[in-house]
Amino acid sequence: MKYRLDVEVDDDEISFAENFFKNIRFVKKVKAIAANEITNPAILQSIDAYEQDKTKPTPLSLTELKAMLNA
Repeated sequence: MKYRLDVEVDDDEISFAENFFKNIRFVKKVKAIAANEITNPAILQSIDAYEQDKTKPTPLSLTELKAMLNA
């Protein structure tokens, strides 16, 4: 079973936090995530499929997009 845990750490405590989590026997990987990094697997698969030409984008006008956002 996997758990993802969001922990906010001050810049001066990053190395302490990484060492702390690495020393817990059941923690396999510790990785800092940038604020703008995409971590949702569904979105990452969608981007990958588009880049490999497996899917084509759906044409959408700006008016249609605004209507969808305001629905």
